[in-house]
Amino acid sequence: MNEENYITPIHVRDYLFCPSLFYYKHIMGINEPTTESMKEGIREFTKDLERWEERKTLLNKKRIHVDKMLFNLTIVSSKYKVRGIVDTVFWSNNKLHILEIKATESEKLFPDHLYQTAVYALIAEEAFREPVYKILVFYKKSEKWFEKRFTYQLRHYTIRLIEKINKIIDCGDVPEHKWTNKCISCFYRNLCYG
Repeated sequence: MNEENYITPIHVRDYLFCPSLFYYKHIMGINEPTTESMKEGIREFTKDLERWEERKTLLNKKRIHVDKMLFNLTIVSSKYKVRGIVDTVFWSNNKLHILEIKATESEKLFPDHLYQTAVYALIAEEAFREPVYKILVFYKKSEKWFEKRFTYQLRHYTIRLIEKINKIIDCGDVPEHKWTNKCISCFYRNLCYG
């Protein structure tokens, strides 16, 4: 399998948001029209590519001493068949950390963002050959931080998610549709319930 067939942390994020959305978007190739919030996220991501000093200041405000920092780094895991561009990898007190920056507002940590960041942590562990100590998610608009230790349980569940996604890709199984409040504003709802 070449890297073109590897999944990405975005696949995991979309699968957790909704398995049907993942299926229609990544298996069937049906893309929803770009919304204004998507455009804003793309603009923020593009700006963030140049913001090394901002990341350092952001971590300093959180009183996190940074020994070394890398950002906008493409990393690959041949073990899990995953590749991605991680926002920020940094070492603090000689421990490896992963930071994902979201250009959104939230008072709580969304599970899809947590596990997207956990996938980056798995890839980073293979790339740097050392364990990730913590993963952090920062929501820019609300200036909220969320930190999680990269525990055995978090690591194991993330690996299981990757395996489920690869199974859907390999077998082409259509996920079972389950109505939630998210369906109300979802572009794909007519495909699920039409």
